[in-house]
Amino acid sequence: MNLVLLVEGAETEPRVYEAWLRHRLPALHRVPNVADLIADGYVLVSGKGYPSCYRRIAGLLKDIEANPGRVQEFWICIDSDEDTYEARYAEVHRAVQAELQGTRMARTNPSLEIRVIIQHCCIETWFLGHDGFLRAGPQSPHLVDFKRFYDVSTDDPERMGTYPGYVTRASFHLAYLKAMLIERSHRYTKQRPGVVIEPSYFDALRARCARTGHLQSFRQLLSAFEAAGDVGL
Repeated sequence: MNLVLLVEGAETEPRVYEAWLRHRLPALHRVPNVADLIADGYVLVSGKGYPSCYRRIAGLLKDIEANPGRVQEFWICIDSDEDTYEARYAEVHRAVQAELQGTRMARTNPSLEIRVIIQHCCIETWFLGHDGFLRAGPQSPHLVDFKRFYDVSTDDPERMGTYPGYVTRASFHLAYLKAMLIERSHRYTKQRPGVVIEPSYFDALRARCARTGHLQSFRQLLSAFEAAGDVGL
């Protein structure tokens, strides 16, 4: 199975998805370009942010079309940010359909599966789903206030709004994650995501999905892994 993966960010997502692929699909090896794919490989491309990531869709579809039958899965992973899940999904879907117009993809790559995976509202929202990391009695005044505002250990992080003083949901979710991890002696930055790329962290998110109705958008990623032959799903 060969996979092409387009992620929105330039720093966090490439590191995270590479680690997750190594954990859940260990048979796959990374190659630089679609033309280099032979068997059991993947290409991971950064979209360099939103909305510039949309420009990469066209180029990757052209690469896939130029190599008939070589790619079975094309995943597009993008934040919803301030949009609803449904609105951002529809936006990405329209962009894909527009780029497919006029191509011969249906004939050259009839088995290609294109999956739109929305990180709702951002990848840090998913990371907040590790319910073992938020202390029952946080010490940091900021974290005490954040937990009082919304307890991500018991309530779905994807439904959390914006704390007063933060301009966007994503900026608040990032601040909450950093505060939560610092109390467990871990640091998180976009360049060095740290503990969140460890297999045990992914497994904790997967376990939360299994026992709750939370993290619905993360479930779409789990479904993609399962379709690709995940070792443990």
